Amino acid sequence: MKKQPNEKSSTLSFTRRGFLKGCSMSTSGVLLRSLATGLPPAWFLRNHIAQAQTIQPPQTLILSTSSAGDPVNANCPGSYVEGIFNNPILESRVASYGQTSSRAAAPWSDLPEALRQRLAFVHHSSRSSAHPEHKAVMSFHGSVKNEVGNGSEMFASAMADLSHSQIGTLQKEPLPLSSGVLTFKGQPLQSVRPSEIKALFASEEGNIADLRTMRDATLDALYRDFQSQGTKAQRAFVDRYAASRTQARQLGEQLGTLLERIPVEPANSNSVSDQVIAAVALAQLKIAPVITINILFGRDNHNDDDLSVEAEQTISGVAAIGQLWQELNDAGVQDDVTFALLNVFGRTPQPNAAGGRNHNRHHNVMVAFGSKIQGGVYGGVSENGRSKSIDPVTGQGVAGNNGIGVEQTLEAAGKSLARALNHDEQTVDSRIYGGQLITPFLKTS
Repeated sequence: MKKQPNEKSSTLSFTRRGFLKGCSMSTSGVLLRSLATGLPPAWFLRNHIAQAQTIQPPQTLILSTSSAGDPVNANCPGSYVEGIFNNPILESRVASYGQTSSRAAAPWSDLPEALRQRLAFVHHSSRSSAHPEHKAVMSFHGSVKNEVGNGSEMFASAMADLSHSQIGTLQKEPLPLSSGVLTFKGQPLQSVRPSEIKALFASEEGNIADLRTMRDATLDALYRDFQSQGTKAQRAFVDRYAASRTQARQLGEQLGTLLERIPVEPANSNSVSDQVIAAVALAQLKIAPVITINILFGRDNHNDDDLSVEAEQTISGVAAIGQLWQELNDAGVQDDVTFALLNVFGRTPQPNAAGGRNHNRHHNVMVAFGSKIQGGVYGGVSENGRSKSIDPVTGQGVAGNNGIGVEQTLEAAGKSLARALNHDEQTVDSRIYGGQLITPFLKTS
């Protein structure tokens, strides 16, 4: 049986045929029943009649995060100012991001306009300059609280805790597709590689037949249940998810196709592209409320003497964000999923003696897009490579400690992202102390 993410085993170990036949109402069995019927996994984990609601759920979050401290902050919109040594290999270009025009490395401007309308860059200070402080940064140095308003929680954990029941996901914990420290309510989570997930979804004729049989039996049982205790509206709710046997069977047959392209590069299994494909499939099937990946943007580039690795990974990193946008659109969930990139720290504005960049606790950038995010540049960086304070009304970077002070810009970025995930102000304020909403970050229409 599939190991849960917080168990010690580092791999998923199962025989697919036995797995399909042996599961009942376990987590993986629930997944298969959901996939076979087209009904949300939540229907099989709790009272499905209680799920017949029309409340607009929160957004699923795909979060790219790393303890490496990639130099995203050196070449993105808002970073092309006096005093910042932008990558000399990369051409720069002015383009629009939401209602803002900004110069950046050319790959950013090559992204589709529809994506750039939603693409936001929040300049902030992570207040950390050491790799082991990644967990502390992801909890906003203790500002992210648990459900009773105390302790310390990682941002991904808090968002999953708030979102899972409303989205109706199979599991309540975040699902990490890349290595790195990630906890849920203080307990470490084990990463699951895309290749391991593919093994679960692999398409075989026998598997499809099993899914069809499971689908028919499950739907028949559900309808009998509703005949005895459900309402007309609740029966209609089931119909919306499984309009016909043909439609449900098509969903089952498409599951293998979702991950069929993995690995994109045969010699590089579990690559960034693989993570993107798997993350979208998991979001589409409502497996987890938060899914973490790792998009590379230069990594720990102290010794990148000519900044060529930074240039190469800026190109590939932006392309991965573009791929994610395309995959979300192809899956039809571009309005239901929000993406963010948030790392432990940024890199210095000037090269070091070796030609690379050192750690920079004073300036970092959160990159995000979503249907509730207004694209643009928020905050800014000064000529000495330090983040500016942020005017909460205009979103512009301001001098001194006016508006949202520099030491609270990380919390402001997280609080604004949480609101964009469709959580209300009171709930967000109870889970993230300090900081302030950057008002124009939220799309008003």
